[in-house]
Amino acid sequence: MRKTIPLKYRQTELNPLELMEELQQIIPKIEDDLVGSLDWYSQNARYVPDSIRIISLEHLQQSRYKLNYSFRWNVFNACLDIDAFETTNQSVNFSCGPDALVFEFIDNDRHAMSDEL
Repeated sequence: MRKTIPLKYRQTELNPLELMEELQQIIPKIEDDLVGSLDWYSQNARYVPDSIRIISLEHLQQSRYKLNYSFRWNVFNACLDIDAFETTNQSVNFSCGPDALVFEFIDNDRHAMSDEL
């Protein structure tokens, strides 16, 4: 799934430091896409708000990057006496144009049996 985030138009490419600053500012806009579905871990798993942290930024090729990041999530189930916090590391590829960042998110939503039929 692709998602385009508009940027202020620039005639020159962003240097890595400027790109990191731009990414920090747009994280709230793409937070749900970065976290995705936590149903793979548990139906009781919940994202801990504002816990996304950028680990690194890798330059793949001209105008293409990989953003490595981490976030925290919690599983609580009183019946099973579970209350645990976990940290997950993930990455997303994106391209940087003169006026937008285009992210290539992986759809990790758990599909129902009816979706398969």
